[in-house]
Amino acid sequence: MTDVTVIGTGVIGSAVARACARSGLEVSAWNRTRERSDALVEEGIHSHATVADAVAASPIVLMCLLNYDITHQVIDGASPDFSSRLVVQNASGTPENVPPLRRRVEAGGGAYMEAAILNYPDAIGTEDCFTVYGGAIEDFERLKSVTSALGGRQAYLGADPAYVKAYHVVSSAFYYAFINGFLECSAIAEAMGVPLADFAESVPLYDPGFQNTIEIGLDLINRGDYTYEQAPLTSHLDVLDNLTGIAEQAGIDRSYLGVMRDRVREAMDRGYRREHIAVLTTWFRDRRESSAGRVAVGGR
Repeated sequence: MTDVTVIGTGVIGSAVARACARSGLEVSAWNRTRERSDALVEEGIHSHATVADAVAASPIVLMCLLNYDITHQVIDGASPDFSSRLVVQNASGTPENVPPLRRRVEAGGGAYMEAAILNYPDAIGTEDCFTVYGGAIEDFERLKSVTSALGGRQAYLGADPAYVKAYHVVSSAFYYAFINGFLECSAIAEAMGVPLADFAESVPLYDPGFQNTIEIGLDLINRGDYTYEQAPLTSHLDVLDNLTGIAEQAGIDRSYLGVMRDRVREAMDRGYRREHIAVLTTWFRDRRESSAGRVAVGGR
């Protein structure tokens, strides 16, 4: 019997399998396109022809398929025996996707955990890897050999697996806000004749400012008092007006800068002036609480 099985050997799954093998674990693998798992054999990884065989090969099963629909399809087609197996789901999804898969695994006699790898695949197995987990603490302890193999930082987020997906959604939203800013800033830099290399050099200078903004903003949100004279809401409007016009000149349609400007204007219409820009979260909260479709997600 091998130590761990990886189901799905795409870019992420193959990186996970290789990291586990490099750490000294005996690894089994399966992929819908057999050639992908076979390509790992020369690295000491066992390639299996069926999902059932791969699941039977190890006490720990890491599901590294693209999403929950594919995961269910694979399980439907193979009906693997999850008895005494610890199944760890790594697919992208939302908290609502978790309970059906969890019930399915547990009904088959297995234990279930959720995980999310919050970095690019090339960081897996290095000190830069950051992975979060949710499920029973004793199951997390069973994963020590795997978490050690993946390297970097591992965070246990509690007994509720669905919370991991909520955490992942939030971190992904922040990531895409950053990506969107990068794309639009690149277009503006080109339009204004600023070499992209110079733009890239300026980004690290803002790192302490990013962290400071988050810390200040979260403190104000928690206190419910948004007064902040160092950078009041009124100081943002002219900047966002100018940036929105520049974005339009750079050929950017529906820029996030215009959205931010309009949100600041609406807040000022509501009477906010000397508050931190984090006061905009009150608008989001009002809309959320007035919506009949509000969904609560369990936390730690």
